[in-house]
Amino acid sequence: MRKTLCFLAFFCAGLIGHTQVAPDVHAIHRDALVWDAHSDIVQSIYLQEMDFSHYNDYSFQDIPRMKAGGLDVQVFAMLPDRIYFPRRSARRTLQLIDVMRETLHKYPNDLELARTASDIERISQAGKIAAILGIEGGHAIEDDLGLLRMYNRLGVTLMTLTHMNSNHWADAATDVSLADGLNAFGVEVVKEMNRLGMVIDVSHASDKTFLQVLEVSSDPVIASHSNCRTLCDHPRNMSDEMIKGLAAKGGVICVTTVPSYTTQAFKDASDRILETKAAKPGSDSVSLDLDERAKQKRLTPILMPDMSLPTLDDVLVHIDHIVKLVGPDHVGIGHDFSILYPGPLDLEDVSKYTNLTRRLLTKGYTPEDIKKILGGNLLRVWRQVTE
Repeated sequence: MRKTLCFLAFFCAGLIGHTQVAPDVHAIHRDALVWDAHSDIVQSIYLQEMDFSHYNDYSFQDIPRMKAGGLDVQVFAMLPDRIYFPRRSARRTLQLIDVMRETLHKYPNDLELARTASDIERISQAGKIAAILGIEGGHAIEDDLGLLRMYNRLGVTLMTLTHMNSNHWADAATDVSLADGLNAFGVEVVKEMNRLGMVIDVSHASDKTFLQVLEVSSDPVIASHSNCRTLCDHPRNMSDEMIKGLAAKGGVICVTTVPSYTTQAFKDASDRILETKAAKPGSDSVSLDLDERAKQKRLTPILMPDMSLPTLDDVLVHIDHIVKLVGPDHVGIGHDFSILYPGPLDLEDVSKYTNLTRRLLTKGYTPEDIKKILGGNLLRVWRQVTE
């Protein structure tokens, strides 16, 4: 019966001009728990008053696209921009949590808050998208464990320890050191997240921070949106030794589609643009208040190199590399879709998820391993951490 339904879906899609995908691909994709470990789309919902229930011309993610791509689980990142560091981050974080909670309230038939692995299974089986609330950047807690606990009570069950900036207790991969990796208070944060059943996310963390987190945490940790440094030498990506350490801890690295983390050519071209931009005097945005500065930053298009974006095949090279290093049990997907740039060719937005499944199958991955990569590995971590 399933095969018949899949054939009919495939046949109808061909009639209306969609890309033809083999019936078994649809079956695998439908049966998998399809999970995206990182999205910044809450910034659009907040700053642009985006109607998340309709297709949006300026976004690469919304509810219709998520349904078209068969997405079952989405981690929504609440990111207080670094300009709010050190003592203005909590208000911004609470604003973003409020916007996301109101979004869940507006669309109860499509989205539901998930705190645990059991929640995720129940919600996805009901045909809805399980929404996980995450914080991107430990500066959001303003060096206060009470704030961490309060965020958790509001539904936050994941925190990326740093963003592009270091904070007072954990160093970022792309900033100066303020804590010599993970300091004594950072150790307390990790232990409190373990106690609360919160998932620790080490994307953006410095190498030293990462290694210390592995030593301190009693739970596996994830990297929600990171690629392989061997293939693209960006400090935000993970070295082979880091990937092996993450896997030994039982964790998952979620491959991202951010262009400058995917191919060395795009990363180098982006660096040249940033160097040119840094050499030119900018506008006096410091005269604006923090909220206006944050809005200006988030809505200003990123200058992109005059070259093609990476392709889905470029992303798959990272997946293959991780599987060769540590096997298929430690890979996931964390696209990092936003309003700033599309995904790679053939995975331009979240509606194209089936292309990923098709390409993995074509490359020889088994249905069982594909289901692990699409979300099964992350569900294992969530079950261990949250329950």
